[in-house]
Amino acid sequence: MERKYWVLIWMLGLFSYSAILAQEAFATDGGINQTDGDGLRQGVWERTYPNGHTMYKATFVDGKPVGEMLRFHPNGRQMARIVYDDEGQIGLGVLFDENGIKMAEGTFEGTHKTGEWQFYNPKGRLIAEEHYVNNLKDGQSVTYYSNGRVASISHWEKGKMHGLETTYYPGGGERLTANYKEGKLHGAYTIYFENGRKEIYGMYNEGRMDGSWFFFNALGHEDYRLNYKNGVAEEQGFLDKQQEERFREFERNRGRLKDPEDYTNDPDSYMMGQ
Repeated sequence: MERKYWVLIWMLGLFSYSAILAQEAFATDGGINQTDGDGLRQGVWERTYPNGHTMYKATFVDGKPVGEMLRFHPNGRQMARIVYDDEGQIGLGVLFDENGIKMAEGTFEGTHKTGEWQFYNPKGRLIAEEHYVNNLKDGQSVTYYSNGRVASISHWEKGKMHGLETTYYPGGGERLTANYKEGKLHGAYTIYFENGRKEIYGMYNEGRMDGSWFFFNALGHEDYRLNYKNGVAEEQGFLDKQQEERFREFERNRGRLKDPEDYTNDPDSYMMGQ
């Protein structure tokens, strides 16, 4: 996975759209930053950074953005561009890094991500495809290694992982298969060696390891097994630090695979905040 890219995404600020628009410190001469008698934004709205570069520029009709909405990095390069329809409901968006390289593209419905979204690394390679409903991940999510091979496939429902997740080694073989229920591990869980043989196999019940768990060596022979109840191994005396670390290390490494969703859940804030 492209870890540096995930760091870049994480560093993009999450800003308050409503707080900025509520401020009355904007200059109102020149016909910009105007509201009507009902307090609805009308016409062109702009704001600048302290260094004088434009922060954002958008046009509103009855409080809704229409046409092109632009957001910029402090260095003056474009951060995002969303083109809304005449009703201010559907917008096609593209997000850029500080060097002007495209990072993501997809559709907004009002202020919510909807439909298919694609995410890219700084070299322009596709690294993730996700589906959204009402700003929440819903459906299949796929991430890719820089070599173009699939890194993971997961399934989501209303913003929570639900169903089968499969991760892969860069060479293409399965690394993990796991089942989720409303965001919690639930059901069969299998870790594989790169040679395709099972390394660890067991079951989860509502997020806790449950029943017999089997641990194998790279030749496919069982090393040992442990019995879990409510997430605790009954053979704690046998489970020494080295054996426990074998499983915990995999979980730690797995947690480092960041999700494209980390970049923002709020396009309004992203577009128009400080």
